[in-house]
Amino acid sequence: MYVEDLKRGTNKDIGPKDIFEVGSNKHRGVKMQKRVYGTVFFSILALLVSFNLVSASGLKTETLEQKICEISSLRAKIIDKIDQAVEMRTRLEHQMANLQGEIRSEQIRSGIISQQEALQNLRIRYNLGLIQVLHAYVKRLNERIVYFQKGNEHLRFLADQIKDDIALINTLKDMEIDNLTGRINRVLDELIPETEKQIFNVTGIRMLPIARVWDQTNIKFRLN
Repeated sequence: MYVEDLKRGTNKDIGPKDIFEVGSNKHRGVKMQKRVYGTVFFSILALLVSFNLVSASGLKTETLEQKICEISSLRAKIIDKIDQAVEMRTRLEHQMANLQGEIRSEQIRSGIISQQEALQNLRIRYNLGLIQVLHAYVKRLNERIVYFQKGNEHLRFLADQIKDDIALINTLKDMEIDNLTGRINRVLDELIPETEKQIFNVTGIRMLPIARVWDQTNIKFRLN
């Protein structure tokens, strides 16, 4: 067929040498075509691999950034809880100071020295009972404030760690990211319900003995 084609395109006779050159040129064309196809294939493969890496990196970053948002939201709630607890503690401490002042005034007015005498005075005994309760509330508030402060610091540490990991996102293994998000979720699962509760629960509070309250409150008269 090649011979016939060549004859139609020229007036001279076609010899064996001409046929060989045509076959050789066709073989070189096929090899070049294969080389081009191979180059295109590997280029596309490289682009696909690169795209998958970028997509995976972007998904990791998006996951960690979502955790930062969750942490920020929870920290805002915790700070609000701390502020509420501190404000309530201040009010209770002010009330205790007023009650103690009343006890001391009554103690001076009635000349009361001993605890036995104090408990026979209705005003002093009533105030001592209130101070017992308020002292227990303040103690519980202090515990809750410390709890939320530690939780807030823990969340701040985790947020900083996430930011560091995002900067190194391409070098992190999936397992490392899963471990970090797992730790974050455990902290969130613990603290989120706490922010939805009342500032503190009076169940199980322990009050100081009345003798201890009196000892901390009364004026120590110097006996000659």
